[in-house]
Amino acid sequence: MTIVSVAILLYVWVQLYFVNLNSIATGATTQVNRNVVLNKTIIDYSGLAAAAVVAVGVIFRTRNKSIPLLIQEILHAVGNNSDEVDASKNESKGWGKVLSVVFKDVLLLGKMGECEDFQQWLSHFLTMWGFIGLAVTTTLDAIFNSAATPLLITSPIRLLGNATGIILIAGLTISITRRLVHTDVRSASRAGDWAFLVSIYGTALTGFMVQAFADTSNLTGTWVAYPVHLAFISLLLVAAPWTKFVHAVWRPSWVVYSRLSAQFR
Repeated sequence: MTIVSVAILLYVWVQLYFVNLNSIATGATTQVNRNVVLNKTIIDYSGLAAAAVVAVGVIFRTRNKSIPLLIQEILHAVGNNSDEVDASKNESKGWGKVLSVVFKDVLLLGKMGECEDFQQWLSHFLTMWGFIGLAVTTTLDAIFNSAATPLLITSPIRLLGNATGIILIAGLTISITRRLVHTDVRSASRAGDWAFLVSIYGTALTGFMVQAFADTSNLTGTWVAYPVHLAFISLLLVAAPWTKFVHAVWRPSWVVYSRLSAQFR
């Protein structure tokens, strides 16, 4: 199922690449400008409002996850990790270890907790990097394309977005397949788990649909897919405090805390 999903997205990506090449060769811009569907200013203000809701919700929910305590313990460990007299060197060494744990254990190895099997680890790892890549893509687009004008598929921003979007879809597909195939995993899944998977999968999938319609000058398809895409993003953000999204904060904090505790003993 995962291979099929990735293969379809790669096929669509290649087809859109040739569509864009044809646009460059003919000098005709065929892309639908999404600003005509929904003004960017409205999207920006809506995004800020949703981010505020998420921030409040995450702060409230993470109190039950002991994140403030974990962060406090991490800061304490950073300041008391050796017998060095020089406090500044002592602190620098501590933060160096924190960055080392984040880079090696969290980002490079994907040790976000004890995974049941390789499939679960792979789904977590791909989902994490796919989400990070799309977050970076969104940030770069906001900085270098503030007017939200249509970008060719050969643009580095779109290349990064498409590549990490496929990675995200692959990770989510593995996770969903595990829940559908394995009875024990399905029985242990809660409504919040499914809400997170459906909202983020819908966000990624409709994102590909929007660009496919926009690049092929399908105005009707763009008018339908773009609002649906934004609705999934809103659902993902607003529901974040009550879904697996909270783990994006809690899991790395726990990994850093547990590794530092072992190192400083």
